[in-house]
Amino acid sequence: MLSEPVIILGEPPQAGLARPAGRSGHVSTAPAMSVEIATPERFFTIEREWRDLTGRALAGNAFMEPSLVAAAAHADGVRVHVLLAWASLRPGEPIRLAGAWAFACRHPSSDIPVQVLKTPVHGHAGLGIPVLDAGLAAAVLAQMLDAVAEEPDLPKLIEINGFDGEGPVASLLMDELARRGSRHVELERRCRPQLVKGVAEAAPLSASRERALRQKRRRLARSGQLSCTVHCTQDEVHAALDEFLALEVAGWKGKAIERGHAIRRELALEAFFGPALDGLAAHGLVRITALRSDGRPVAMQVTIRSGATAFTWKSTYDEARRDCGPGLLLLQDVTAALLADPAIGAVDSCNHRDDGYMAEFWSGRKPVLDMVLDVRRGRTLGFSLLSSSEFARQWLKAEARRVHKALRVATGRVSSAIRSLKRGEAGSGQTQVAPPGAAQSRDQTSGRLPR
Repeated sequence: MLSEPVIILGEPPQAGLARPAGRSGHVSTAPAMSVEIATPERFFTIEREWRDLTGRALAGNAFMEPSLVAAAAHADGVRVHVLLAWASLRPGEPIRLAGAWAFACRHPSSDIPVQVLKTPVHGHAGLGIPVLDAGLAAAVLAQMLDAVAEEPDLPKLIEINGFDGEGPVASLLMDELARRGSRHVELERRCRPQLVKGVAEAAPLSASRERALRQKRRRLARSGQLSCTVHCTQDEVHAALDEFLALEVAGWKGKAIERGHAIRRELALEAFFGPALDGLAAHGLVRITALRSDGRPVAMQVTIRSGATAFTWKSTYDEARRDCGPGLLLLQDVTAALLADPAIGAVDSCNHRDDGYMAEFWSGRKPVLDMVLDVRRGRTLGFSLLSSSEFARQWLKAEARRVHKALRVATGRVSSAIRSLKRGEAGSGQTQVAPPGAAQSRDQTSGRLPR
């Protein structure tokens, strides 16, 4: 089992990188590169190099941030390996970090008894792409896959969840897998809302929708003084996170039901989110926005960032104020603030699907998918077993969603029919009382004398 950083495919970073000689004996002009298989603790110590990489990245991914990776490893007690690619562009130049990709050794989502490298490293993380130097991305990705293939103590099967299906990293990975002859299977394809400045920003709302939102804001304001607060420092984030967890557990997620997934209900989740956000806050990479009524939060949003990409990670609201739509109102405020921030170029909603209020408020869509791959060349028994089990799991999930939707529709129709029946029974059971003189009037009209 790997416990210390391992350098493969090159010289150790501390000693510099040797340039391989070409066939003619001349020094190659290709960048010298090596891949280090590091621990989360080692990754945490190269903050300066990592921060420099995020400024050169082909695509940003806050879920590869060192503090988040370390928090996941500590909270879950799983082995986490971080592939760190080091490169020197020209002879005599210092090496620099050219890529980072973190994996957790776990059972696959289908839970068959094999070990895979799973990314992102935590179930509540939303994006599994590596962070690659834009100028060296293809070479770095190839070296990373070689590193996994050649290290005997690492699993050779990789499961990637929340993979950016049409981003620049996706095309590089598909090209590299084809070049290697490595097998891969794409699983669930879906879209989720996103913002891209200048391309896909806030979606236009109808006049009636705008009017309804203004009415909700006025209704909420009648119950207390409204304010919107933003919490960014470590102390502020710590206090705001405590408010967030209390608000979340008070709602449906905190109830003792199967679907309840409030963070505070699970010690491992709280042990992950606290340190992860604390570490991000130390570098100004998290903001918690709260919509407050007389100082008390009625809706809260956690947003994290890496490079120029922000991720709206978690949100919650006071369900007792549901009729005022506090979550909707906060989403309006957060969207406007993100689009006005010059440091942010794109925002990922982190939604699993293209639904919910973000799908209404944000015009952009990010295609994402889950996939499994084998870093080895050709077909292997292990990959055949993994891909078959994952296909079966995806089919069962799709069928469960279909049946659940059908049951909801049927339940709604039955409930509507019962309500109509009750209204009919109530109407037929009422006694019709004739006003005074009505009988006499009828008899006179018919020409008969009253008895």
